[in-house]
Amino acid sequence: MMTWIEEISTNQAKNWEDTMLDHSYDYEEWGEARKLLKLLLKNDLRDSSEESIRSYIACCAEASGSVNPLPELKQLVEEFYRQYGMENSTPLEV
Repeated sequence: MMTWIEEISTNQAKNWEDTMLDHSYDYEEWGEARKLLKLLLKNDLRDSSEESIRSYIACCAEASGSVNPLPELKQLVEEFYRQYGMENSTPLEV
């Protein structure tokens, strides 16, 4: 079974790995957050680039600051999305 990072281009995977190193969340949490954000976008009939998705999740991770215990990354993504939406997303072509 492929992991989430193997589903994307090598270039994008490298960018994800670099981003993940800057934050306290583990690999699986990033994958869960990415999956959730893609689902939220799909439910709203929207889409976004891999780069924008990565940036959005990194922003959510950054917003958690040094809170202890660290909130779940996917929970932060959902809260941010519900409150602010995602500016760098586009309507799905139906």
